[in-house]
Amino acid sequence: MIQRRFFEARDILILLLIILPLGAFYIYTFRSAQDGGVYAEIAVDGRIETTMALAGDKVYSPAGKPAVQIAVRSGRVGFVSSDCPDKICVHSGFLGISGQSAVCLPNRVVVRVKSGEGETLDSTSY
Repeated sequence: MIQRRFFEARDILILLLIILPLGAFYIYTFRSAQDGGVYAEIAVDGRIETTMALAGDKVYSPAGKPAVQIAVRSGRVGFVSSDCPDKICVHSGFLGISGQSAVCLPNRVVVRVKSGEGETLDSTSY
């Protein structure tokens, strides 16, 4: 009777060819969120109020909106409190990858994560 091993050499090679690029992409994405080139842009009532580097830990409240608090933690930004009824902005979590955004519609506050590098359109849908 022929006994077959669970993994053969070519099975391991195929797994490595799949896992290594995924791991490299994850590390690249995580590191791009940690470097100084990524920042948060906060807009209130359609106007950009401030930009914040995603370095260090800090809490910010937009002018005229003391109940809205935006925090920067570990290279990520997000709403931590708001007086809106549904709290979708707070539940959207912390953002750290360029292009992500969170919005508090009742208070008209928008947080966008941007990169210092030139941002380009990477896909189009119709």
